[in-house]
Amino acid sequence: MKSLLYILIIPLIFSTCNTKDDYIQDIYVNINVDLNLPEYSDLQASGSSIFIVGGVEGIIIYHGVGNDYKVFDRNCSYEPSLSCSKIDTVNAGIAYCGCCSSAFLLSNDASVINSPALLPLKTYNCIYDDPILRIFN
Repeated sequence: MKSLLYILIIPLIFSTCNTKDDYIQDIYVNINVDLNLPEYSDLQASGSSIFIVGGVEGIIIYHGVGNDYKVFDRNCSYEPSLSCSKIDTVNAGIAYCGCCSSAFLLSNDASVINSPALLPLKTYNCIYDDPILRIFN
């Protein structure tokens, strides 16, 4: 009887385990962005943001107050393995996922302000050494 119980429970446990696609993958990032270049001119005002290539689904650079920059992956934290699961717009410092309708407050470390996402966006390290913003993990 006890072995029958194990036979029934073990497959259930393994079927609920997370797969590698259930989280935002770790991708090597080491990018230097010269903020004096014209393609980054949209970042000059506080509260502005741009998308650049890199990371899992792309990278969001957010310019906070003064010389405070924050960098996040565009891959939405809600079901990140879906092909549509990425931030497609940023408006007034709020990043929106068009796939699931989650929203993230970029000025507050990309915390969730609209579900179904429960986790913030993946954050990358950055160092600002005027005019270079170094993004890395």
